[in-house]
Amino acid sequence: PPLTFGEKESFRVAVASCWNRGALSSAAERVTVVVGFAMNRDGTPDAGSIRMLSASGGDDTATRTAFEAASRAIRRCGARGFDLPAEKFAHWQEVEIVFRASGPSFQ
Repeated sequence: PPLTFGEKESFRVAVASCWNRGALSSAAERVTVVVGFAMNRDGTPDAGSIRMLSASGGDDTATRTAFEAASRAIRRCGARGFDLPAEKFAHWQEVEIVFRASGPSFQ
């Protein structure tokens, strides 16, 4: 079965706890970036797979700043592995998260 709302929300909250909006410039706060990445079976993100899928709301510098902050949040909070159900690995093997100044969310 797919991830439940509670499982997705727990994952989102974990990433949000490392989303450092204070590091964003005022221009980067207006940017929305969609970040995709692969996960390992132990719940850690594959840092080499983190990529920006799309962005809107800012120039190249602001977009890069927002993406870098999102990437740091994923790597920092995922360093010990996210608490995800191993039996549902096929549903969280590839992840897409939308990062806005207000916080991360799933599409």
